[in-house]
Amino acid sequence: IGYQEANRNEGILNIANSVNTSFYVESQLRIAPIFGFNNSPITTVLPIDKGGQFIAFFHNPGAFDPDGDSLSYKLTTPKQAEGTNVGGYRDPNDAAFYGDYERGNEAMDSPPIFELDPITGTLTWDAPDEPGEYNVAFVIEEWRQIEGQWFQLGVVTRDMQIIIERTDNERPELIIPDDICVEVRILMATMF
Repeated sequence: IGYQEANRNEGILNIANSVNTSFYVESQLRIAPIFGFNNSPITTVLPIDKGGQFIAFFHNPGAFDPDGDSLSYKLTTPKQAEGTNVGGYRDPNDAAFYGDYERGNEAMDSPPIFELDPITGTLTWDAPDEPGEYNVAFVIEEWRQIEGQWFQLGVVTRDMQIIIERTDNERPELIIPDDICVEVRILMATMF
């Protein structure tokens, strides 16, 4: 099952000529009597997210499967048509988007990372440098165990926008108090 729409947003930094590039997503379903009733995974978080320049970015699609099937996640390249990747795609942590690539992470002590946890689905980009709009894509795979064997029931593609902005907002510094034990004594008075 696929959906195609002409023209992505203009000015997407990691897709060459984005305004003249189609948007395409697809899902795959396997239908067989052995699998029984099945629903596709549902995502609860919108595929448009914002992040701050020089600050580690995290996104989780909040995916779950109504049938309790197991989910796994993989990065993929955004598509412009069935079987066709967008032209000129670069991962958001490409050196072209950094002033100092070797110190591009939030701690400024190593190159930036861009990865997807295959179990939790958390996308991590540590850390964006150039402000602007980026597109990334990943797939959510649905698995079911039948008689001790795992079968892939389907794949859902998420093509999402990440908008990186300059910000002076900083994470709060938490001051954790010492772990103390408080003993409470309750005195009961008898009234006459």
